[in-house]
Amino acid sequence: MSFGGLSFVAAAVVALVSSIAVARIYGVAVMGQYALALAPLTMVVALSTVREQVALVRELSTLSPRTPMVTGLFTAVLTFSSVLTLLVAAAVTVISYFLFHGPIGHPEIFPSAVVLLAAYVLIQNPSWNFDAVFSAFRAGRQLFWIRLWQAVSYLVLAVGIGLVSRTLWAITLATAASWFAALVPRAVTARAFVRWRVPRETIVDGFKALPRLVRWGLKLAPWGAVMGIGNEFGVWVLGAVAPLSAVGAYSRAWLLGSRFFDLTTRVSEMLFPTLVERRTAGDVSGFDRAFIDTVRYSAAALLLPAAAGGGAAHGVMELFGPGFSQGADALVIILLVPVLATVSGIQAHTLFVIDRALTVSGIALARLVTILSLSFVLTIEVGIVGTATAIAIGYTVDVALGSRVTGRYLKTPVSVLWRYREMAALLLAYGLGFITAHSIDTAVEGALGTLVALAGGSAAYIVIVAAGAVNRRDRERLSSSLRARRR
Repeated sequence: MSFGGLSFVAAAVVALVSSIAVARIYGVAVMGQYALALAPLTMVVALSTVREQVALVRELSTLSPRTPMVTGLFTAVLTFSSVLTLLVAAAVTVISYFLFHGPIGHPEIFPSAVVLLAAYVLIQNPSWNFDAVFSAFRAGRQLFWIRLWQAVSYLVLAVGIGLVSRTLWAITLATAASWFAALVPRAVTARAFVRWRVPRETIVDGFKALPRLVRWGLKLAPWGAVMGIGNEFGVWVLGAVAPLSAVGAYSRAWLLGSRFFDLTTRVSEMLFPTLVERRTAGDVSGFDRAFIDTVRYSAAALLLPAAAGGGAAHGVMELFGPGFSQGADALVIILLVPVLATVSGIQAHTLFVIDRALTVSGIALARLVTILSLSFVLTIEVGIVGTATAIAIGYTVDVALGSRVTGRYLKTPVSVLWRYREMAALLLAYGLGFITAHSIDTAVEGALGTLVALAGGSAAYIVIVAAGAVNRRDRERLSSSLRARRR
């Protein structure tokens, strides 16, 4: 879990630097084009999975590394995932052609969208299948270095190519190249967990097990599809009703917020196999404790950037360059979405473990209906702030419904593991951190003022959290970790 958190922090820092550098080099119009070019890809990501990777993690978490069956299952899932992704990408390509040449009205963006789709099919999708293996064996250290390398590669390539050609094609090629740069170390590192040579019978056994994995994953599939469609629907709406500058400003604000969605992935990668093990072993109290403490730590971690970044939103968006400040008010709301999304994801994976995947899909559907029904109305009425608000309301509905369901399966009351005083301390810390950052950002102009505002808001938040949100269990866990490192 530590390396999962470290991976999230490192990626967030590099992503912040990348997003500012790239936005300043390419400008708000190209960023708007890039956001629209990525939109078909996000649809493929959402629709080209039946959560077979999660099913693979569930299966591998009970095996030992380099067991022949690991190779059999991985080969079967990778083959299935690749074929499904190719078919979905082909269908989305056709639909995108008509959208870009019709309602969106930017046919010049379509070729770049096709290149990104091809790169995803050939490079990024196999990479995610490798990550499922790393997740199953809790290889947080390896995932940390690989993902950091990918983030740095994108920064170097996007800036380097952008200095030569500040076009949509330049950033498109940088994105694809950074994915390839990370695929190679994934394949090499996977040798510690997967044997590349196994008897043919083992591969056959893996394909025989594939229908069982797919049937289980199908229960989860609506959840993943709904998440992707709901998150990216705003870009399509803005592309149809707003100028490219508005799309570009919203995309940078959303990029900042969506980077923190990575915590959902990092945490789930470590939490899911842990919950599977504890449920299998009958460790009921450990199961409850792992779930609630993961929610606590994730909420505390994500409310920090929401407080400091939201308070200094105007200064932060001005860092991207001219035209991006129109996304400042939307950023305040967007930075709260990862908090809700991560709690939602933790609840979902907990329900997956106890085989309530259809319930999770029903909750996700309620979120999607909320987002879709509000996006058009709010976007037309109040612009990009309305787009962000629709997504935030959708996730609020999701978390509320998920809390009611997961609470029924916990033997330990939530109030025992997470006291109301600790919850109140988090909310107070967010409020004071936001006010502190906003006050400084308003009083001191320029990039220096923004940095001071972020630092001040963060300090105010951390002080309150340390004073009221840390309990005895947290202190004991920290002391145990420190003693283990010293040994």
